[in-house]
Amino acid sequence: MENRAIDVLKWLAILGSAMWAGIHMTLLAIKLPYIVKVFFGFVIAIAIVSAMIYVSGKKSFYLPVLIFYILDTALLLESRITIAPVFGVRLPWTASAIDSIILDIVMIILSGIIYFSTKNQK
Repeated sequence: MENRAIDVLKWLAILGSAMWAGIHMTLLAIKLPYIVKVFFGFVIAIAIVSAMIYVSGKKSFYLPVLIFYILDTALLLESRITIAPVFGVRLPWTASAIDSIILDIVMIILSGIIYFSTKNQK
């Protein structure tokens, strides 16, 4: 893939990571157990760091970003399909959850393309 195309994909990934963090920041206003808010704060920070990784061009961290979005998607789906451990119930399919799933899938695709297209470059 041409370098310019990768640059465009990186900027889309930066925007996606920022949007992902923003969606999750809105969840901090909801009445939730403290441990859940801590978790959301942690993953928001990881999404912001992911955007910074793409801005800085640190290729050695592209794989961890891809893994982060894969794990987040798995956790989001798991909490909607089976009982969420902290809540003791299956979580509902809210607009925020659906937005998050869609954005996670987009981020997995973008991160995957960026990682696999650049992993042999120095």
